[in-house]
Amino acid sequence: MSGGATEFAKSAQLFNSSIATWAVSAAWDIDLFQALTEADEIDIPWYAKKEEMDEPSLRYLLRALSYADVVEVDVDRVTRGATFEEFAQSKGLFQWLTKGYGSLFQRMGEVVYDKHRTGDYIRRDSTAVSIACRDANDVFMDAAFTEVLNGLDFSVAADLGCGSGERLIQLAKRDPSVTCVGLDIAAGAIEVGTAAVAAGGLQDRVTLIRGDARKLGEYEAFKDVELMTSFLMGHDFWPREQCVELFRGIRTQLPNLKHFVLCDTHRNADDETPDLPLFTMGFETAHALMGQYIPTREEWYSVFEESGWKCVKQHVYSTPANTVIFQLERVDSE
Repeated sequence: MSGGATEFAKSAQLFNSSIATWAVSAAWDIDLFQALTEADEIDIPWYAKKEEMDEPSLRYLLRALSYADVVEVDVDRVTRGATFEEFAQSKGLFQWLTKGYGSLFQRMGEVVYDKHRTGDYIRRDSTAVSIACRDANDVFMDAAFTEVLNGLDFSVAADLGCGSGERLIQLAKRDPSVTCVGLDIAAGAIEVGTAAVAAGGLQDRVTLIRGDARKLGEYEAFKDVELMTSFLMGHDFWPREQCVELFRGIRTQLPNLKHFVLCDTHRNADDETPDLPLFTMGFETAHALMGQYIPTREEWYSVFEESGWKCVKQHVYSTPANTVIFQLERVDSE
């Protein structure tokens, strides 16, 4: 048996990459990305002592990061690596994978069996998902969202699947006359969002509610909404018939609604496995394990048409891939 490094080379690459994936997530947890953004280099023993860390553990975390060229380690000195900026931007997606959906992926070998897909079998950390999505929104998505808002006239805004509440906080800070309401079914997300609203001193204009987006008529706070947004949860409205019913209901239950800005990641039937971009495999696999259908862009168009909405503009993101902002308006009644 050979002891050469080329034996099981593909397995070694995948195995080591898995450790590096967790290290990227951990690097965000310990503020390493921020520390290396502010300083050109860090002395490892000094940093471990300052942060009250176990030095050997920190060194092996850095070793895993160096495998992906995120950092360079020279004895006691760590500096930014060739891919540092890339991973500093994409770190939220890694946290979504490892901490948000890590428990689900750990149980992949169980949940592929029908007998294990009953009751409350879906396990994910909604708080971690909310924090990860907030970072991804900030890095990849908020600039386009701000562009969409330009020219829209509204005084009351709502966000379905509000998560951390970041979009509503942005809206409230952008215009002091705007009031906002958010809805999310995850208690962890509402907890994170409520803390963020309080930190911004916006409790008088931003209200977050734990509830079901399919029951908007039950929430008095939504009756005057003029702008509705929903980011990265539109697929949760499916199956198709339920989505059509919900979108029709939004028209009737929110008579003052002028604009519906829907952003979601869709399925692309033409994607080939060897060429899948960042996030796609994780997103589609996680939702398959949860039994949640991911529609194509064409299927979204058909839902808009059938439920009485028209897409007047759209913005296509490069990252996350297959993600689109659909700017919707009511189809005028004949």
